[in-house]
Amino acid sequence: MIDMMDISNEIQESLGRSYGVPDDIDEDELLGELDALEADMGQETEGEGVPSYLQPDNEPDLNEELNLPSAPSGHAVPSGRVNNQAVDEFGFPAVPHASLRN
Repeated sequence: MIDMMDISNEIQESLGRSYGVPDDIDEDELLGELDALEADMGQETEGEGVPSYLQPDNEPDLNEELNLPSAPSGHAVPSGRVNNQAVDEFGFPAVPHASLRN
């Protein structure tokens, strides 16, 4: 029972320590900082409630700037060629059984 009391006292002492927090915190100053943060947040979300970093860019499209060709569409292999490679159940090229090690 004495051990439990000692442990309880140690816990109470550690909880009662001061960790460098000043006792004279000015609540008006803290409220002023909070108001300033709210104002900053309000400026970010003025554009219809969407933050500036989520609003669409007003810059020209990068693809138009670089004059890149469009991405290919359709089949990768011309229709005259046939792929004779075996595929597994997932559609990947099958590994020959002779190359598997036991």
